Formats: sequence, C-alpha cells, structure tokens
Amino acid sequence: MILRNLLIYSFSEKSILKEYEFNEYGLNILMGERKEKGQETNGVGKTTMIESITYLLGGSCPKDFKGKKSLSEKDILLILEVKNNDKNIFLGRLINSPEKGFVLYSDKISFNLGEWVVKETQQEYKEYINNLFGEQNTEDTPAFSALREYIIRDEKKGFVDINLPNRNAANEASYFAYLFGLPHNFEFDIAKIKKEQKELNKKLGIINSLKQEIGDLKLKEDKIKQEIQKLDEVLLNASLKEKLKDDASDYSKSKEEYNNLQNTIFKLEHIKKQYQRNIIDLEEKVEEIKSLNDIEPFYEQLIGYFPDKIKKNHSQIQTFYDYMIENRGEYFKRKIDDINYQINEETKKLNKIGSSLSRKSLAFINTDIVSDISRINEEKNEKFEELADIRVKINLYQEKTEVSSDINKKKRDILRLIDLKQDIYNNYLEKIEHIENFFNHLVSVAYNETGLLDFELNNKTNINNVTGRIEISCKIDDEKSHGRLYMKINMFDLTWFLFGLKNGEGNIPFLIHDGSYSKPDRHAKKRLLEYVQSELEFIRKGQYFITINVDELEKETIKQFDKDGSIVAKLKRGNNDQDRFFGFRYTD
Repeated sequence: MILRNLLIYSFSEKSILKEYEFNEYGLNILMGERKEKGQETNGVGKTTMIESITYLLGGSCPKDFKGKKSLSEKDILLILEVKNNDKNIFLGRLINSPEKGFVLYSDKISFNLGEWVVKETQQEYKEYINNLFGEQNTEDTPAFSALREYIIRDEKKGFVDINLPNRNAANEASYFAYLFGLPHNFEFDIAKIKKEQKELNKKLGIINSLKQEIGDLKLKEDKIKQEIQKLDEVLLNASLKEKLKDDASDYSKSKEEYNNLQNTIFKLEHIKKQYQRNIIDLEEKVEEIKSLNDIEPFYEQLIGYFPDKIKKNHSQIQTFYDYMIENRGEYFKRKIDDINYQINEETKKLNKIGSSLSRKSLAFINTDIVSDISRINEEKNEKFEELADIRVKINLYQEKTEVSSDINKKKRDILRLIDLKQDIYNNYLEKIEHIENFFNHLVSVAYNETGLLDFELNNKTNINNVTGRIEISCKIDDEKSHGRLYMKINMFDLTWFLFGLKNGEGNIPFLIHDGSYSKPDRHAKKRLLEYVQSELEFIRKGQYFITINVDELEKETIKQFDKDGSIVAKLKRGNNDQDRFFGFRYTD
C-alpha cells in the first residue's frame, strides 16, 4: 500500500481546506517551521497530521479532536488516498461521526458520501483496514491494527526502549519477529501445551495436598459407613432416646468446630488481602526496576537489601530479573488462588456443620416421633453426601500416578516441540546475521560506531520460561542520552523496514516516526536520513515519514531536502494560521 495524499474537506464551507501530497517512495518530511528566531515550533500540527493518518488507517478518533467547536462547525472530513495492488482507494473519516468510516474505490475524489461505502462502526472500519493490509497474509499473521503502533511510532505514548510501555510481552515479541521476517508463533504454539501442563500441575497440587489427610479420609470413610449403619438400626428399632443423647454430645462438638472454622476463614481472608497488597507493591517496584534499564544496578540493589543472603552469580540474577519483569505478581496471584480454594473448602465445611447444628437443635424442640424419624433420614442423607465427597477425594488421590505421567508426557511434548522450533530457527541464522550486520551498518552511517542487535531463541523449558520466544537485545553506546536513545529506536525500526524492502520480504510498505527525532546529533541525523533516502530511491519503494522541527537540521541540509522534494509539509504559525495543518487553529 502506498499513501498518496491527505485531504482536509469542510462540508460547511464546501471546499478543500488543505491537501498534502506524499512522495510514493523515499522520505516524507513533515516540518515545523519558525517565523521568527526563538519562536516555539510545537503546536503547528505535525503530530495532528500523524494522528489523522492513524485515524484514517483504523485508529480511534484522536482525543484532541473531540469537543473542539471549530472542527465541529466546519464539519471536517479527513481523506487519505492510497494505492493498493494497483487499485486507487479513498479512505474517509468524519470528525463529527467518529464511529463511522467511508471507502471510495475510484481514481477521482467525490465529496458526495452517498457514493462511498459506509462502514457503520469503528470495529467494522478497523476490520476493513486489516483486510486491506492482510490480503496476502495467513490466519496467524498479526493484524495491521496490532502492528500499527510499531509502524507509526508516537513519542506521546512514550518509549521505554525499543518496546512500548505496558504491552503484553509475548505479543510484542511476536510482532517484532514478524516485522523482521522471522518465525513469530513459536511461543504461542508451545504455550498451548504449557497451559495444559499448568492445569495438570494444579490438579497434581490438589492431589498432593490430600497426601497428609488420605489416611484420615479412609478412616473417616469407615466411620461414616458405621454411622449410617447405626442410623439404620435406630430407624429399625426406633431407639430415639439413645440417639438424642448422642445428638446432644455431637451438638457441643460441632459448635466448637463451627467456631474454629469461622476463625480459620477470617485468617485466610486477612492473608489474602496481604497478598493483594503485595501484588500492588510489586507492580510498583517492577516499574522502578525497569526504569534502571540495566541489570547491574538491579543486582547491586539486591545486594544492598540482602548483603548476607545474595550469593547468586550474574546469570542467576539476570534470570530472576527477567522473571520479575515478565511475571510480576504471578507468585502472589497463585497464592491467592490457593487461598480462595482453601476458603471455598472451609466454607463448605462451615455450611455443612451449620446445617447439622440446625438439624440437631430441632431434636431438642420436637417431640413428634414422625419428625424425629424424618430428621434421622435427613441426617442419613447428609452422611451419604459426606461419604460421596470423601470417596471423590480418595479416587482423586488414586489418580496421582496417571496425572504425573500426563505431566511428564507434556514435558516431553514441549521438549520435542522446542527441538523442532530450534531446527527451524537455525535455518534463519544466516538471515539473522545479515539483519544484525545491517543494524550495525546504520549505526556506523550515523555515528561511525558499532552497535548491538542480537536475536536469541529462548529454548529453556521450565514451566515459567517464555519458551519459544525470540528475544531481542538492542544497544548503542551512550544510549541513555535522550537523543541517542531515540536514534537507536529509529535505527532499530529502520532495520526491519529497509532490510525487508531490500530483500523483497517487506510486508509493511511505510514507516512513520512522530517526534522521535528529538534533539539527537544533527550531523548523525543528516547522515542517517540521507542514507535512508538513497536506499529507498534505489529500490524505488517504501515511504519513510518523519516529523522534525526546523532547528533540528543544518540550514543547508534543509535546503537540500526541500530542493529534492523530501519536505512534503511545512507547518508554522503566522499567516492568519493558514500554514497550520488544518489551515486554522482549532485548539482553545
């Protein structure tokens, strides 16, 4: 797909307010200019332009558009003209009706929406865009809507590193692998078996929890059978007086057991609340740990907390760090699940004893022999129910060997599958080496330095490992510097983008960086942009959109980019706001 141009049409004024034509390959620079020296350049519409493109490509209506009187009064229709498989398509979104989308298959624009195909809901329009991008894709290919925020990088959403903050790690790893043209579903294939293994582990845990009480359960089984037999004898002989004495004794014992169970449940609820607070605390601490961006400070921090206890080597700490980042409060969540199970079991016992107490108390009130016999039959039924529960637990415990065997089978299945995935991954090693070298080349072009882009298949099969994930490390020197971090992110994105296009594998024909060129070395930026332009011109495909401010490049560089047509939008204040993105100021 090629983005051809962007139009802003006002229905109230019946005119095109602005039109921006894009280069069909090469650089597309959206520049914010200053009218006078020292004047601020932000707020002229660079990000608004990118947000509009995102909106037209299936995103939600930008929050900044909502409730703006001038936009509403002008009744704005945003239109993106695209070329897809030699078909010309116009994509339209109304700001006043953000839930809808409009599609026009034509070589010529029409502003009569009756001629357009209407997608009535945001979801329907998003699915249409996904299908537009996914015509050549298979069912397991990530949807364009999932990839969009990695293709259209937005500084406003923040950059942790190459990753976006607060995203599902498994999905993000899959998206990156796909963008690099590598196998991207290994982890999910293995996770299906691991899910089954976890369910079996949970069942085995319940079985093992019965180990201490299995002997008591068998004794209790015999005792209940005897009690049922005794009740049958009472009914047969109508010896209710003896039964009443037994009930009085049982009532006292049951009342004491009832009170103890209430205290146990109260304690479990208190522990559960503590674990819930621990999850919140851990999530906050993990964010602090992630902000360190380095395992060394994390290691030192651990030693500071536990100087006499931390005796782990670096790799073990790294594994623990990765586990913390990936799983966060999973340990406490599992503990909460265990406690919920215990509370549920104790509550069942409590209700059963409560029912028994109510029934036995009737024995001290009723004098009617028919009622007594009925009560004994009810007690007998309760005994049968209790006996059934005990037999279920005994039978469950007897499944231990079978469940353990099933778990071992799942482990073998995971080992076989990761071996198979490793063989497939090994077939990509040469390609991966070329990708890593390409990233290094971009770093060399920009900074005359070397960087690190490293891919590794996680083949550890522990239940808590992210088995099958292709893990990516990306580093350059001094990357904690604000500008160099953003340049690293851009070079990372440009690696999958350019490498795919150059090798005829590129599934994504454009890349957009909004605001990510904030204050890097202007000479490094110049060299990188010129290299990208030359590469895209050579292969005659691929669009690279960037937003920059006029003072982020040397004047001569800007003149050169302007001369060769790379600057497709010059946005600035002044001129009665006609040079802003919309051609007017819409903010308060």
